[in-house]
Amino acid sequence: MSQEIGNVLKDMIKEKNMTVFSLAKEVDVDRSTFQHFLSGKRKLNLEDLRKIMIALNLSKDKKKQLYTLYENEYDDREVLKNSQDIFSLFGEIDQLNPEKEWVETEEYLVKNQLASEKARIIKGQVKIEGIIRSCFMEEMGRGANAHVIMSVNFKHYFLYDLIMRVNGQNQGGKIQNIIPLVNKKKLGNNLDILKTVLLLKRLDNIDYEPYYFYSGTKIYDDISIIVPNYFITSKQVITIDRDFESAIIYEDPEILEYYREKSQSILSKCEFFVEKELLNTIIYSPSSFEKIMKNNITEKYIAFDRLDSLIDQDHNSGEKANLTAQLQSPEKGCVRISETFVLRDGLITGNRNLCIRYLVNEERVDFILINETKSSILKLTVKEIGIVLVFREFFNYLPHSVHVCSPEEIKNGLRNIRSVTEGIENV
Repeated sequence: MSQEIGNVLKDMIKEKNMTVFSLAKEVDVDRSTFQHFLSGKRKLNLEDLRKIMIALNLSKDKKKQLYTLYENEYDDREVLKNSQDIFSLFGEIDQLNPEKEWVETEEYLVKNQLASEKARIIKGQVKIEGIIRSCFMEEMGRGANAHVIMSVNFKHYFLYDLIMRVNGQNQGGKIQNIIPLVNKKKLGNNLDILKTVLLLKRLDNIDYEPYYFYSGTKIYDDISIIVPNYFITSKQVITIDRDFESAIIYEDPEILEYYREKSQSILSKCEFFVEKELLNTIIYSPSSFEKIMKNNITEKYIAFDRLDSLIDQDHNSGEKANLTAQLQSPEKGCVRISETFVLRDGLITGNRNLCIRYLVNEERVDFILINETKSSILKLTVKEIGIVLVFREFFNYLPHSVHVCSPEEIKNGLRNIRSVTEGIENV
């Protein structure tokens, strides 16, 4: 921690008539360690900072001051890294189009050049990818009867591009994918995987079923028997080494049956990564983010360029403007009501097609995607604990961060919108 935030903390401790020793004891931090925090010799993590602010019973402005200093001083804190990853995820899910144009017009025919032996070793990444492409297209040609089981690392994007291509050609089929996750639940290291999973899960024609397991579990022992990377169709089994430099393709029925049975036993031990559900109710102009707590109390986050939606909401409710109360935190001792926060420009623009919701009681994250053209709404639910923990930290952090606009900024924005709309009405 730098000397600046340490000095600010010292002043706040004096204002509260507390001692460094008593405060360190209350937040359960060693006294010498706490003194090192204040002198800037040691780094103060975000959780300890929260404990200190609670112990000092700081006002909202004081908390914001400390959060701002903290954000300015640290580049490697995990929570902020997660928030940046989440904002990135937000944009990619909404903007990527799975029905993009494809340059390729033909698949590799490497498989047809193989001898008719029951098993053959293939070397070279280009040949291996060619075999997978050809086997995949052959399997998808079976229409609704197509069924692929695979465990292929997400760095091999050609396969996931191929899935989206087939979906865009209105070809159907079922794909079950086992996804190994690193067992570091609080670090948000699985958000990159989530981006690809959500894009594939939202497809219309392909029934994509992602499963997950944590490395280091008993399930891993079973999967290692099959080889970390494998690809199974109704006619072939392709086992691939980790670097995609060599592979073995089997077409013997007995070998194929063994691998299919083994993979099914592994699938039964894995858990669903994302559940997909089509909803009937259409939600117009959803919040960018929403935290749903007990008794349906919510924290909603909207983009600054969508302030007009608050005015519309107020008019539709038939009530007089009460946006100031809605946009401010309740005073201590008051009954808590739902709150609306406005995010600064540059974080989330006026997005009207995606909302990320964190449900506290059910420990899950919902991605709500609205298709205005088809007048449909799709909900993708993630209950995987590593992802949920990342979003929990993110939503706990967001209200107090500098990402949220101040009441003065919001009032000015609303005043400008009203002046423009009133001017139009008077014309």
